[in-house]
Amino acid sequence: MSRTNGVLFHGMTTAKKATSTYRNDLLRAPLAGILEAGWATFALVIAIRYFEASETHKAFIAGAAPIGFLLTPITLYLAASFRARPSLSCTFILATATLLLLGASIVQSLLFFTLFAVLSQVAAVQQGPLMLQIYTENYTRAERGSRMTWPFILTALFSIGFAVAGGRLLDLKIEAYHWIFGIMVVACGISAAACAKIPSSPLSCDNVGNPWQSLSLIWKDRFFGFILGCWMLLGLGNLIALPVRVEYLANPEYGVNASNTTIAVLMLVVPSAARVLSTRMWGRFFDRLHFVSTRNLLNLFFLASIGFFFFTTNIYVLSLAMALQGLAFGGGKIFWSLWVTKIAPEEKASSYMSIHMALTGLRGSLAPFIGYAILSGSSPAMVAIIGMILILASIMLFELIRGHTRLQETAVRSILC
Repeated sequence: MSRTNGVLFHGMTTAKKATSTYRNDLLRAPLAGILEAGWATFALVIAIRYFEASETHKAFIAGAAPIGFLLTPITLYLAASFRARPSLSCTFILATATLLLLGASIVQSLLFFTLFAVLSQVAAVQQGPLMLQIYTENYTRAERGSRMTWPFILTALFSIGFAVAGGRLLDLKIEAYHWIFGIMVVACGISAAACAKIPSSPLSCDNVGNPWQSLSLIWKDRFFGFILGCWMLLGLGNLIALPVRVEYLANPEYGVNASNTTIAVLMLVVPSAARVLSTRMWGRFFDRLHFVSTRNLLNLFFLASIGFFFFTTNIYVLSLAMALQGLAFGGGKIFWSLWVTKIAPEEKASSYMSIHMALTGLRGSLAPFIGYAILSGSSPAMVAIIGMILILASIMLFELIRGHTRLQETAVRSILC
């Protein structure tokens, strides 16, 4: 059956491939919103308030996705070695995540809950470079940002709905986390089935290379390496503060002591609403504006969000801070997912993406531990100050490459398209 589908996909026109990819992405998007809310907020809230988790357990849960990112070059190489279609590889990955989520939904101990919650997300994020290869193959350069907007909007809307419903459910009965993870099991399983219907061509080791060859792009393509360095500072600055936000809201010691519903609203509903309102704008910006202009505009929103959040207990100021975070994530999601297509050869896009994701994984794995280490020796305000300094440094470094030839070339191509 898969061979027949492969032949059919191979015979598709570019327009039909784009339409099929977009249609299935729209189906997957609401399910991604459910999974995002579950992994990003509820897993940590459950660990804190049901299992009374230690700092180590909380850091592992907060760093699950970045830990998974570290493995993406290996996953991509294995898929290429089997000449697998990226879409079928994503199906296998999400099916594995479904089984792991099932484990998280039924266990009763902190150790096994942490294990299954972390591993399910580690598995799910392996689809990143594979989906980028699909987008590179099936969407033209001029439409990639715009094609991503409605799926991201649907993801944000369903994240809002699931966050509100899940938060209220946990306020009524914290043991109801089993139902929350049960819903995530269904969402992940359907998403796996949808991936199988997306057209894609078999991967080739000639283009992908082994993990070391992909890693060598950092120093062989020095421009790519410099951008990754800038991104490292930005990511560390933002990510050391991200899990501490939940701690700041949930821990009575810091003066907020918000309810589970309030935490879900602040951490997911408010930023998701801002994402919904801004995503189409950011999609157009990605396709039409200069790389550095878009990147640094996003960075300023991240900077402002941290500045407003950690120096108040006022619910309205906290909401403003999370709205700014949502505006940043509205464009940041598109930019993070697609930026390598601005500078990478199209046949090597997945290799560039795998290294970008691996370094995201490196900083993301370290950031929760760094954030909690700073917090244990000082205060949330100190975490915020250090994060803001790192983001400000990244802004200045990004400005240094504004006039680079490769960025000027991509800007011209976008205008012409």
